[in-house]
Amino acid sequence: MEDSREAIIDWVALHILPHEAYVRAWLMRAMRRSGDVDDVIQEAYCQIAELDTVAHIRNGRAYFLTAARSMLLQRLRRERVVRIEAITDLDALRMRDEGPSPERVTGARRELERVLGLIAMLPPVCRQVIELRRIHGFSQRETALRLGVTEAVVENNSIRGLKVILKALEEEDDCAPVQDAVTPDPRSSAHVRH
Repeated sequence: MEDSREAIIDWVALHILPHEAYVRAWLMRAMRRSGDVDDVIQEAYCQIAELDTVAHIRNGRAYFLTAARSMLLQRLRRERVVRIEAITDLDALRMRDEGPSPERVTGARRELERVLGLIAMLPPVCRQVIELRRIHGFSQRETALRLGVTEAVVENNSIRGLKVILKALEEEDDCAPVQDAVTPDPRSSAHVRH
C-alpha cells in the first residue's frame, strides 16, 4: 500500500529525524570528514524520501543506520584509493541487529500458540468476542454489531473469556515447577539403595 507524501514526511519526522545525531556520530567515527558525513546523511534522507511506503519499516533508527551504511559503502567503492582505517572502522562499526533474539521469537510464538489454543476452547460467543476484540482490534460497539448482540453481552463475554484464559495460563505456569519438584533426584534414590 502506497503512503501519501505527507504521511511519509510525518513518519520521517517522528522516526528518522530524532536519530540523526546518533547516525551522524556513527558516520564521523567511520569517515572522519564532516563534509562527507553531511553528504551521506543527505543521500540517506533522499533514499528514504524516494520510498513509496514506510509500512515495512519496524525500527526507524535501524533503517536510517542501514541506509547511511549503504551510502557509505557505495562511496568507498567509488573511491579509487580507500584508506585502510575506513575498512577497519567499518568492521568495528558493524551494526547489531536490534530485533528480538531467535530465542525470544520462539518463546513468543509458543506463547501465542498457547493462548490461541486456549481461545479455541472457549464457548462460541465468548471465543468470537475475544477474537474480534483482542485479535482483530474491533471496538466493543463494532463487535456487538458484527455478532448481533448488545454491547453488554460483548463486555461480559470479553471479561469472562479473559478470566478463563488468564486462569488457565496461571494454572499451567503453576504446574511446571510442581512437576519438577515431584521428579525424584537420582542421587537421593541411589543413596537410599546403598
